[in-house]
Amino acid sequence: MQIKKFQDPSFPAAFDALKKDYIITPRNNPETQLVEFEVQGQNIDEAIQAIYENKPVGVLDFIRALKSYRSAIFALKRQRNGVTAS
Repeated sequence: MQIKKFQDPSFPAAFDALKKDYIITPRNNPETQLVEFEVQGQNIDEAIQAIYENKPVGVLDFIRALKSYRSAIFALKRQRNGVTAS
């Protein structure tokens, strides 16, 4: 099992679009004050290579995943800053 962290939400979104069975958890990093995505699973390096090789994925799948991860970023930032949604 590999664990990698990404600050760019396009990587976790691409993993979803590539149909990888990874556990992806958004987290606030208290040291950098940035939201990062912890990805756990097998062969993450191979999935990264597939991204750089421009493997075909469903565009709609990628867009939906990216929107979801960007939403998680904003929710975590609001939580970190003590802002509540009304």
